[in-house]
Amino acid sequence: MTESPDRAPRSATDSATDSATDSAVDGGLRIVLVEFLPRGGMFQFSFQFADALARAGNRVTLLTGPDPELTSTTPGFDVVSAFPTWNPNANTEVTGPARVLRRITRALRLVESWRRALTYLRSVRPDVAQFGELRFVLDTSALLAVARLGRVKTLVDVAHNPLPYDVHGKDQSVEKSGRLTRALLNRAYRACDLVLVLGDGPKQTLMQAFPDVARVEVCGHGDYSGVTADEGLPAPSAAPPAALFFGAWTKYKQIPLLLEAFALVRERLPEAVLTLAGPVMPDVDLPEISARADEIGQVDMRPGYVDMADLPTLFSSHRVVMFTYQTVNISGSIHMAYTFGRPVVATDVGAMRDVVQPGVTGLLTANDAGSIADAMVEILGDPATADRMGRAAAEEGHRGASWSSVAGRALAAYGRA
Repeated sequence: MTESPDRAPRSATDSATDSATDSAVDGGLRIVLVEFLPRGGMFQFSFQFADALARAGNRVTLLTGPDPELTSTTPGFDVVSAFPTWNPNANTEVTGPARVLRRITRALRLVESWRRALTYLRSVRPDVAQFGELRFVLDTSALLAVARLGRVKTLVDVAHNPLPYDVHGKDQSVEKSGRLTRALLNRAYRACDLVLVLGDGPKQTLMQAFPDVARVEVCGHGDYSGVTADEGLPAPSAAPPAALFFGAWTKYKQIPLLLEAFALVRERLPEAVLTLAGPVMPDVDLPEISARADEIGQVDMRPGYVDMADLPTLFSSHRVVMFTYQTVNISGSIHMAYTFGRPVVATDVGAMRDVVQPGVTGLLTANDAGSIADAMVEILGDPATADRMGRAAAEEGHRGASWSSVAGRALAAYGRA
């Protein structure tokens, strides 16, 4: 269930003082995870990863920004508000000079956050320091500084997207492709003792793009049962013929294509409903999407961040979850759908086959509106099929995507590194 703030996040200074002379508990490792943003999918991933590492007998600290979305009640696991960062999902529609000023301010905050992370690591000297997504050129440059100056025994990066996605530009490219970005990523990955990826597809992508990286291993992605309420959710058939898109609205997720597919679905299932829920990124034209949704009808627009407490109700009121992506390296939202026992419809691109079992936990389709519409109708129009796939999805989420297995693979990889 959702973690309650029984233990408030501690200051970085207090935790560093306590931890510097306490390198491990019961023979375990002293592990520090760094996730600068205190809310959203990346923070949720890092929190659950850290919690599983602590449950495996290690002393774990998660360094993050102010007012974190989740706090720990697990012995040996502390969430520390160490950085002057920001809520990534607040005021996403700022434009013009205000947006430029905000980006400058955030850049300065990120520089200070990296400085604090380096200072903390030099004080604590952990066995493992694990970072997450390298979103910006500043991140890759700073990780190189940590590799040289951080006094860390084992430096790890979790490459959610081996080639970071561009969610700010208005052009059609998905991945950041600048020479400086690629060169710094190559140096940063090579400076790490270990790079973890979420599946075989991302591993292949990273090794093809950066063949000189010494050690790349798959850790996988767990489900969300540890941080969401387990309320005995109804089966998919109990929901109306409603499809859900959940997550950040960004160009590589092809929301216009999903809308075109849904227009075809409505011709065959007039009662069908589509919900779009999640924060809107700068590379998406919200007025254009809203206008097309109004033309199609029965599209429930919910732009904005969805609190974790609201997720059970959101997912249980839909029969299927949609992923009409242009490419993907493992989506946490798919594991969230599985946690709530919902089948998925996904385009057969990128690493989708790493997480979607066709005909078992959902359907994979060609990347066109007609194929997507056919798959939507197959599940929305057949409650028995939806229930069968929903049960398989729930089993996969709880058994095949457990955080204990993620932690086990990571700990073994740490040892080899």
